[in-house]
Amino acid sequence: MSDSPRLLPLGSGCLAALGWGLTGTFIKLMPQFSTLEVLAMRLGIAGLVMLPVLIMRRPLWSDLRMLLKDPLTVLLSSLMVLYYLFAVRAFQLAPVGDVVLVVGLSPLLGLAAKAFLRQPLTAAEGIGGVMAFSGLVLFVLPKLQGNSDDSSTYLTGLGFALLSAATSLAYASLFKSHGVRQPRLTPVLVAFITFAIGSILIIPIAGLSTSQRLYDLVQPQVGMLILGLGVISTVMPTLCYSYAAKHLSPILTTALNLMTPIFAAAIAAILLGEYLSEWNIVGAVLILTGILTLSGARSRTIAQ
Repeated sequence: MSDSPRLLPLGSGCLAALGWGLTGTFIKLMPQFSTLEVLAMRLGIAGLVMLPVLIMRRPLWSDLRMLLKDPLTVLLSSLMVLYYLFAVRAFQLAPVGDVVLVVGLSPLLGLAAKAFLRQPLTAAEGIGGVMAFSGLVLFVLPKLQGNSDDSSTYLTGLGFALLSAATSLAYASLFKSHGVRQPRLTPVLVAFITFAIGSILIIPIAGLSTSQRLYDLVQPQVGMLILGLGVISTVMPTLCYSYAAKHLSPILTTALNLMTPIFAAAIAAILLGEYLSEWNIVGAVLILTGILTLSGARSRTIAQ
């Protein structure tokens, strides 16, 4: 691929990373809403925005109807609803940069599962795993000093982030295996089904407790945050990342995805005052380098 045609997918990958990097800040700026309320607004707005995209692409409707009858596709979308649920709760309890880094540890969880099943590991996988885990220890330990209640809340937030990472790994594994048998399966259609299922299930539940906050919902600033969370941090990254992944190599797509915690930390520092210490930065660099090493090793294994 020449440099000129490659610029669009590269730009799309960067936009996806930026959009995902903004997620935690949007959520932090809406502390008056519960986890279910934030999730309902996020998925509801995303579903409404995605609907015109599907209407304009009529051939997708037949694929969508077929996928809705497929139990595994519904399971995939349900996993993504859980992913969003865990991520929202994690952002409400822990700093943005920390959550994004832990959510990105799904390759490390995959390596742990591989080791547990006693499958052979390559040298690159071992090195990447050690680097990522060492970075996580360096990143987390300094933040456990001090008030025990704060530490408990912080660890609970990271626990939800880890659940989000595990759900992401399960989703990716199921999507890969099921996609071989179901050629009509695409990330965009799964995302729309996710938004639809999530809205149908979550909005009625959240609505039971939202009436006392209807005044907040009509405030211009809150409305902009909700739109930003649903469009900029949900729909835009989904479409952009799907396009980038289709036109770029897996290792380059992963490298672009690793820009998400960088964007997230920078935005949180500017807008929320969540700054990283020197040890945090060292740990973050080790984590990102380890994940990139793991992803490179996995790509080479698949290619072979």
